Amino acid sequence: MTYPSQPGYPSPYGQQPPGRQQNTLWLIGGTVVLVLAIIFTVILIVVQGAQDNSTTNGGDDGGNNGGDNGGDDGGDNGGDQAAVEMNEEACSAFGLDSFESNYGSLDPDSTYSSASTTGGLPSLTCTFYNEDFTSVSIYLSDRESASEVTDSVASDSEYYNEEAGYTYADWDGYGDAGSLYSYDYGDSTSYTLHVALGSLDVTISSTLYDNENVSAESAEETWADFVQQSDSLFADYT
Repeated sequence: MTYPSQPGYPSPYGQQPPGRQQNTLWLIGGTVVLVLAIIFTVILIVVQGAQDNSTTNGGDDGGNNGGDNGGDDGGDNGGDQAAVEMNEEACSAFGLDSFESNYGSLDPDSTYSSASTTGGLPSLTCTFYNEDFTSVSIYLSDRESASEVTDSVASDSEYYNEEAGYTYADWDGYGDAGSLYSYDYGDSTSYTLHVALGSLDVTISSTLYDNENVSAESAEETWADFVQQSDSLFADYT
């Protein structure tokens, strides 16, 4: 009797069953994903650290620069005016806010300046005009000693007094000594403010006209302002 042959079966060796192959692929894929996640995490940490360092340095630099610049600039600009040399260019260093507030707009084309030196001692003249040609003249002269200047101011009362037709008064608004005297011409009055600033002799003169809107009181504020500015601008000579 002949029996039909049995169908062949695959050998249990040589390849894995389909279920086990799928599990292995999942394990490999998961491992790859995990490794990539770790790599990306490390990269993010490194980049973040670099950004933090950059921000810290920027903050330090900004703080230091801001402090230094703000302090220096604030001190220079907000404080006293920087000292200048007594020459013709020095007239441009005067601030004119008070002049324009009390005298009116400046006529820049009429501004006059002159400087000279006698015996090694400099002198300077600055004259500022408003649009009506009313002016304020500042005459500064460096002297040998402070006592020479105070003696000169003290002698004003001997020459510019009532007997000579002047109105005279001691002036103590600023400086070591001061005098203020005026002369009435009828339609105008000339004023002279003479102040001692150490060895610096400061004389400010102005003629005010009756038909203008510049009062003696407001003009005196400008004269006093020029005296104080002279003390700051020419501190090396006082």
